[in-house]
Amino acid sequence: MYGNQGVLRYRETDLGTMSRERMIVLLYEKMTSDLEEAIAAIEAGDRATFTKRVTHSQRIVSELRQALDHKTGGEIAGNLDAIYDFLFREHLSLLLDREPRRARACMDVLRPLLDAWRQIPNGTGENELRARARTAAGGGADPASPRTGNDGNQVVSPATATPEALAGRTGLLSVSA
Repeated sequence: MYGNQGVLRYRETDLGTMSRERMIVLLYEKMTSDLEEAIAAIEAGDRATFTKRVTHSQRIVSELRQALDHKTGGEIAGNLDAIYDFLFREHLSLLLDREPRRARACMDVLRPLLDAWRQIPNGTGENELRARARTAAGGGADPASPRTGNDGNQVVSPATATPEALAGRTGLLSVSA
C-alpha cells in the first residue's frame, strides 16, 4: 500500500513540475494511444475497453479545448479550438457507429500537432509569460529568453496556444488512465 502512495506522489510531482510543452505532448500521445487501443478493441469485439478508451481520449480533447486562452492566443487559439471541435465531434460519432476510420481520422489530425509540439523547446511558454510580465511591468523583455527553436526559426509560444489553466491541474486528467 505504501508503494502505491509513493507512485502517486511521484506522478503528482512529475505532472506538477512538468513544462506546458511536455504536458501537451503527453496528452496528445495518450489520445493517440487511446484511439489505437479503441481500434484494437473494435476488432476484438471488446465494447467495454472501446468505450473506456474513446471516452478517455474525448475527456482529454475537452480539457485541452477548455484550457485555450482566446484572448492571449488569438488566431492560434481559434485554430486549435476548431481542431478540438472536430476531434470532439469525431469521438462522439465514433462512440455511436464504432467505425475505425473515425479514430484514424483523429490520429491523422493529431500526428502533425504532436510533431509540432515535440519541436518546441521545454520552458518556451514559461519564458514567454515571464517576458510578457516584465514588459507589462515596464521592465522590457529579457534578451536571454529563447525566441527561436533549435533550428533558428522563430517559435510560436505555447503560452499563446495553451493557457495558465493547464498549470497545476494534475488531478483533472491522468495520462496513464
